[in-house]
Amino acid sequence: MGREIELKFALAPDDEAALRSAPALAGLKPTKHRLLAIYFDTPAGELAKGGMALRLRRQDRKWVQTLKARAENGGPHERAEWEFTRAQPSIDLSLFADTPLARLDDPARLHERLAEVFRIESTRTAWTAEPAPGTRVEIVLDQGEIAASGRTARISEVEVESKAGEAGAIYDVGAGLIEAVDLRLSPITKAERGHRLRLRARLQPVKSAEVHLDADMSAATAARAVVAADLAHFQANEEGVIAGSDPEFVHQARVALRRLRSALQIFRDVVGRERAKAWRAALGETARALGGTRDWDVFGTEALPPVLAAFGDAEVAKTLAARSARQRRAERAKARTALRAKEHARTLLEISRWIALDEAAPVSVPIVDFASRVVRKRHKRLVADAAHFATLTAEERHRLRIDVKRVRYGVDALESLFAERRVAEYAENLAALQDGLGHANDAVTAQKLLPRLDPPAEFATFARGWFAAQAAGDRAVLEALVDHLAGTKRFWKKKGGNVSAPVAHEDA
Repeated sequence: MGREIELKFALAPDDEAALRSAPALAGLKPTKHRLLAIYFDTPAGELAKGGMALRLRRQDRKWVQTLKARAENGGPHERAEWEFTRAQPSIDLSLFADTPLARLDDPARLHERLAEVFRIESTRTAWTAEPAPGTRVEIVLDQGEIAASGRTARISEVEVESKAGEAGAIYDVGAGLIEAVDLRLSPITKAERGHRLRLRARLQPVKSAEVHLDADMSAATAARAVVAADLAHFQANEEGVIAGSDPEFVHQARVALRRLRSALQIFRDVVGRERAKAWRAALGETARALGGTRDWDVFGTEALPPVLAAFGDAEVAKTLAARSARQRRAERAKARTALRAKEHARTLLEISRWIALDEAAPVSVPIVDFASRVVRKRHKRLVADAAHFATLTAEERHRLRIDVKRVRYGVDALESLFAERRVAEYAENLAALQDGLGHANDAVTAQKLLPRLDPPAEFATFARGWFAAQAAGDRAVLEALVDHLAGTKRFWKKKGGNVSAPVAHEDA
């Protein structure tokens, strides 16, 4: 088995000339090949569901069969790969006996269920760089077409792969390309695009996946797993923000950035404090761009419509809905610009490098003690800021809401180290408080955005009263939620003591 660390970048067709003239390719002689790749799966899509891709590819006159699968505990740009040269265009599944393919149901008859699901014909232009003696990096430009079920889609992407020597060299080459060309780091594979085309499936927003940690892990291993999961969550939604209009892409990308920034704060001593601080600052700029889009999405689709309906003036409703839609489009354009920015691409590349090469500082504290300390400190701050809830100002409530999010992101990242039932009870109470404070905050945001629609005076007065009532919220309910959370039995390890419940995941 090979461990493939490959950087994949989306390239706009108009930027091909800029790529070819990039300094990183200067003096390198390109080679050009015609490729035919035939992908196989079962009618039920068993391989795709298992995170695998099986293909037979012809390059010039040579055939190669390849299986790719998710790399265990790997980052979003890592794959496990098994590859065998074939004398003819056929697949021998016996060569994959020690792979995840053999763990599918009824593997002995898998060959009977396999069929071609799509094919890709492309022109591959490749350059080989030798940044240091013994180190070879291949830079590939793939341009072509996916064909599936009578439909086609264009592909245009750049891949950078280590062929020999120092694996970190691909990140140096990738960084040089980013400076010269508008490239966007993308984890979406050709196989994923092919299956989407075959199924006529639209790109869908992706929620975060669970991160499974265990008590035997080092802090460095845990940090790598958490940061990799958060980065994958973000990148799975990034393309949807750029190419789509579904507000959920923005929401999920924003949540992913918050989780990622939280993880970098939690594991700052593993990552390196200065590096973690720089990455958090850069991601914060992107998060703010997405935040403006999310604010207008919530305002335009959730907060404004019921007020317009209650006001009962169809002409006012039509005018303000149109103005809100224009604001949403303008904010989305800003978000897309932020996601295409070179600084953003550099930051994601640097984080990807850290994940893949495990450049972590040693932390001697056992991971359960480490996790308990993180959650304990965040919970303590939350309870302190929630004291005397009934008298909190709007600004203090906003700070409390941030506290709740900080605790929730910490719990989400580290919960698998503790007893599931105890964590679930705490997380449920935490989510209820976050939702209650969130509804009130949405109303506060609506009050700030309303004047930008230049509404008629009569409607502005009506809407301000409406939003003010929502911003106040039900103090009694919110106060009860605060008390309930504060009284929830702890699941984390006490300071200098034992954990409140067995250090295990009940599903393990």
